[in-house]
Amino acid sequence: MSLAHRTVRNTTMLFVARTGARLLVFVAFLIQQHALGAFRYGEFGVVVVLSNLSSIVGDGGLQIVYLREGSRDRKRLESYLAAILGAKVPLLLGSLLCLFVMSSFTSHPSVLPLLWPAFALLVATSLANVLRSTFYATGEMRYEAMETIAEGVILLLGTAFAWVAHLGLPAYLWAYAASYLFTCLFALVIISRRYFHPRAAIDYPLVRHLIQMGLPFALVFFLNTIYFKIDVLILEALRGATQVGYYQASYKFLEGLSFLPQTVMNAVFPALSVLHLGELGSMRGAYTVTLRLLAAIAMPLAVALAFGGTALVGFLHIYRQSGPAVSILALALVFLFVNNTFVFGLGAMDRQRDSVILSVLSIAVNVTLNFVMIPLFPRGTGYLACSWATVITEVFLLVAGYMLVRRQLGSLPWAKSLTPILVSGGLMVGVMGVLSFENVFWVVPVAGICYLGALWLTGGVTPEEIRMARQSLGRRLAPESGGADLG
Repeated sequence: MSLAHRTVRNTTMLFVARTGARLLVFVAFLIQQHALGAFRYGEFGVVVVLSNLSSIVGDGGLQIVYLREGSRDRKRLESYLAAILGAKVPLLLGSLLCLFVMSSFTSHPSVLPLLWPAFALLVATSLANVLRSTFYATGEMRYEAMETIAEGVILLLGTAFAWVAHLGLPAYLWAYAASYLFTCLFALVIISRRYFHPRAAIDYPLVRHLIQMGLPFALVFFLNTIYFKIDVLILEALRGATQVGYYQASYKFLEGLSFLPQTVMNAVFPALSVLHLGELGSMRGAYTVTLRLLAAIAMPLAVALAFGGTALVGFLHIYRQSGPAVSILALALVFLFVNNTFVFGLGAMDRQRDSVILSVLSIAVNVTLNFVMIPLFPRGTGYLACSWATVITEVFLLVAGYMLVRRQLGSLPWAKSLTPILVSGGLMVGVMGVLSFENVFWVVPVAGICYLGALWLTGGVTPEEIRMARQSLGRRLAPESGGADLG
């Protein structure tokens, strides 16, 4: 199977699996926010942020290095994984120390009892992400699809049990940890049967080499996590946990949809890493197609949420205060999707330092905007200030990210690629506006159909791309030839 067809097949498979899993996760979120209330759900959000920040120490950038280098030379997957697993113990202990240090700066002592389940979640997530990268590196996404769906099922069952049994906030963290623990066990079984027997080894020279390559990635991920999560800590310090609960509930829509660009880029990243070693034209073409695909997916989602966010929040019985924030954050959706291509693209081109620059700039802009805007908004609406700060920062990232990528790939055909999408999106906005007095739940499908029709007529999706997708979907989901020889 050609690299292009394999990439399309993998992207489609992951898209379907993660869509199903995200729906399960979203149902779990609805249970959590209902059971906990805004204040306790805000505390839950703070603990998750601390766990996410600490997890970077436990990863050290090794997961993305394992994925990139393993994609380029699959015969080294076994030795890479052994060295990384051997290095996990000291790295995860460093994460634990980091978690306790950061928690000491929170304003709520009730967060402290949650740190052990948060650390369990951190450990399970760190190991699961490395092990599942084996499937990305080998291109066998059927296993990733299986474990992704299973994760969602386990999380939903654990969340429902915690709710019915009235187990309290820690139980919801344990439910997340259990879902990732399953992924660890599943991946270990598949890897041992399909490729090689996973093991942990103390290989200081190799670990040192991998960490040297991984540190820029670790720094990028740490900075990106700060960018996406720092507003939660700032809002909690300035306006309290209840407003964090409102903001986290509204941000869940943006966060829930962010799996789409991540799914596409996770599947495309190995291909971009290989194409980077060849002709510049091939790399530029693949990158442009990816960028256009993400923009085309994001546009109807952004329009639908911007017009229907408040109605959706009411229908799902989420905190009513979150409705306006959902509509605001929807404006950031297209920028968020496109900006994912900059981070992954620069990593595939071995330009981690540029990714660091991009992350530092985004943090500086976002932190400044939050500290300036939250006090300017009425006291009860600080979470709306966070929402607008996110939108403005994503626009800034679009400009800065394009300038960095352009230095490597040259000028990209933005006008030709994005004009059909913008025209189609404008038509959808017009339809939604004209029918705004009608029930939004039937207006959105009608407007979506208009968007797809306009996308077809304006050439936003080419016949060649549709043909490739059909061929890829029709192929038997079999492993690549030679995949069994990795061990």
